[in-house]
Amino acid sequence: MEVSGDVFEIIFNGALLPVRELDLSGRPMFLIPMQDGKPLVITTATSAEGQVFWTSVPEGKQELAQVIGKLIEAHFQKKN
Repeated sequence: MEVSGDVFEIIFNGALLPVRELDLSGRPMFLIPMQDGKPLVITTATSAEGQVFWTSVPEGKQELAQVIGKLIEAHFQKKN
């Protein structure tokens, strides 16, 4: 696993969280240390219907991944 990008910050539930972009075999993933001390790793996936969505790795925190994924998207939209 290689670090492929800078660390940037997002605001989630009133807290500033660092986000580190990782490259896992060419697939972008994001590592976010959460307030409970457990890191969240998220990436995008494509459904059988062709829709792209955010998911956690391992699965189980999809709702949180969707919310934080939207914040990451907003960060990159501002950057461009």
